Amino acid sequence: MEEKLEISYVPADELSDEDLTARNISREDYIAMRAARIEREKSAPRVGEPAPDFEIEQLTEDGKRSGGTFRLSSTRGRPVALILGSYT
Repeated sequence: MEEKLEISYVPADELSDEDLTARNISREDYIAMRAARIEREKSAPRVGEPAPDFEIEQLTEDGKRSGGTFRLSSTRGRPVALILGSYT
């Protein structure tokens, strides 16, 4: 039995050629992409589990390097809101 994901990555045999054309992807590439996603999901944290620890560089309010770092584990037991973004 094939594992279903909670997100909209349905098995390739449930997609028509028109669906794949609309997504601009070949059936083989879709199968490979979906398999990679399923594999990544196996190690992803689940709802209610602690987030994995990480350390990132802190930036100032204007986006410049502050020289400091933030480690998630330093906030255990307290609420944390992370604002993530991209400059690309």
